Amino acid sequence: AVDDISFEVKAGEVLGFLGPNGAGKTTTMKMLCGLVAPDSGSMLVAGRSVLKEPEAVRQRIGYLPENNPLYLEMPVIDFLVFAARV
Repeated sequence: AVDDISFEVKAGEVLGFLGPNGAGKTTTMKMLCGLVAPDSGSMLVAGRSVLKEPEAVRQRIGYLPENNPLYLEMPVIDFLVFAARV
């Protein structure tokens, strides 16, 4: 679902993906987190290769999937506050 995507996020900026189901939002995030390998291309986060240095990249980004991994009834903001305290 991801085809020819390119973007840059500068330090201190926050990025959100918007689009219809099947547009590739989740796949893009999974690729940035190193959970799914792309078929082609490259990805850099803070100058680090997602493919060669996935752990270094994971230390620099945050990803909260649509389905909360802990408590299904917990709103996203409450989960973020919970995660920040842990």
